[in-house]
Amino acid sequence: MARRVDDELAREAARSRSRTMCEAVRRLGTLDDVASRSGRRALHVLVLGADRREGTTPEDVARSFGGLATMAREEGVEEVSVVCVGPNVRVDEGVELGRAVTAEEATAKRAAVTVEFRCGLHHECASSDDVDERANVAFAFNAGVWGYDPEDWLPTIERVVVRDETPLVVTSYSLREAESDEDSIRESFSEFENVSWVWEAEINESSSAPVRELLFDRSAYMNGGGEELRENLAWQCVALVN
Repeated sequence: MARRVDDELAREAARSRSRTMCEAVRRLGTLDDVASRSGRRALHVLVLGADRREGTTPEDVARSFGGLATMAREEGVEEVSVVCVGPNVRVDEGVELGRAVTAEEATAKRAAVTVEFRCGLHHECASSDDVDERANVAFAFNAGVWGYDPEDWLPTIERVVVRDETPLVVTSYSLREAESDEDSIRESFSEFENVSWVWEAEINESSSAPVRELLFDRSAYMNGGGEELRENLAWQCVALVN
């Protein structure tokens, strides 16, 4: 019974990620931008801080991208290219790190989905400076930026947002956590005048329904508050403004 509950929680978390990505891409107009570029027929998506919850095989990851692949096809985009990167990336036996593979072939209704896993920090293992390989949008799901030393994450976020000019969507377990994440990012980006928030920390209507149970004492984080925690309950988007 417990296994079935865990499996359903994992499926709902994946559905929440899918809904969140679709709404972010819609809100940012990302597919319109990709489709309008001559010769560029792939939507490049970067998932930062990925771990086994995103999946341990290309097929696992692709399940969260079905909605996005459908949207892409409707806009004439032929491929959704996904890179999952983070120090806690885990893959099944036989899955090769650093190699993009086709997880789903293109159909009349869906774009193809390719997936690549990279184990490490993005700014250390990014493979190319080629503009055509830069992500169109990046996601950091339930990142908890506020709880880490900025030296651990700032180089990656700076690489993504400032150098590669990629909008970054960060989700959080609660609105309070999202606001703390925003404060941390703002403080670290204070020297960059052209970094701005496309939308500030707010409730994400695509969050997961089940309450998230944490493996640590919530009171230390919540200051004794009773706020429920959910996957992707709140979100924000930071980007370079030219």
